Amino acid sequence: MLIAHISDLHLNTLFSDSNIKKIENILDYIVKKKADHIIITGDITDNADESDLVLLRNQLNRRKLFSSKVLTVLPGNHDIYGAPQRPEDLFDFPSRCKKLDFKSKLKEFNKYFEETFEECAYISLENNYPFLKILDEDVIIIGLNSIIEYSITKNPFASNGEVTLPQFFEAEKILREKINDARVKIVAIHHHFNKIKNTKRSFAGIWQNIEKQTMKLRKKKRLINLFNKYNIDLVLHGHIHYNEYYERKGVNFINGGASIKGYSGQSLRVNFIEVKNNNLVCSLHKITKTNDIIIEELFSKEIVNNKVLV
Repeated sequence: MLIAHISDLHLNTLFSDSNIKKIENILDYIVKKKADHIIITGDITDNADESDLVLLRNQLNRRKLFSSKVLTVLPGNHDIYGAPQRPEDLFDFPSRCKKLDFKSKLKEFNKYFEETFEECAYISLENNYPFLKILDEDVIIIGLNSIIEYSITKNPFASNGEVTLPQFFEAEKILREKINDARVKIVAIHHHFNKIKNTKRSFAGIWQNIEKQTMKLRKKKRLINLFNKYNIDLVLHGHIHYNEYYERKGVNFINGGASIKGYSGQSLRVNFIEVKNNNLVCSLHKITKTNDIIIEELFSKEIVNNKVLV
């Protein structure tokens, strides 16, 4: 079983079409590697434009990648709220977010990817999240929605996240009642669990400090405790434009946020998760402009008696 993980595609054909070719290249590479499943952890669009969702649907359909067995998609904050596209939009953006019907927008997003929910072993009646997919006898995926309603105090830039308490309890019920411990358990979510890196000074550094308060996942400790309790093997996410592996309290996380954006656009990036021959191996593939492929192992685990051990 080979899973490809990408995130934060930020399609924006209204203001810029520069990412279209990059997405075509990254999907072609995934097809070339013969991935069995693709997980996209949000921010498909940059400005919540429906035409960009249609564009990705078409790209996936063209490559026969648009089905529940082959594709898992999660929403990102940009897919619901968009973002300011011009300097003058900064002043109108909060009021735009405040007027937005959050539940309707989330349902609209889900409708564009309704085929990807068709063969879920479990799917919530409340906007589809959480959901459970059983890919084969070795791998299951639990999908969580971390996008929350706009709040001038708790979510002023519409980029903070949280898994609501009802969704949290429903996810715990799935883990407690519906999952066989013999399977490799993967959680897919949009928001990150790591600290934002602050590597720049002056204005850029100030902006990064602002980001720490406006791009965070609230109540993440209870999620990490849940992942620990039920031995989640891997959490895949995006949101921050890095590609990296990190560990928090014994839980393994992989960020795919720089699949298209980040690192000055010098390369495309795909995370691959392979379950084979009693091993779980995660690697980062970098595709440069000259089509040189650079592969880095992120981490690996051994599976003994169908249980994953560090």
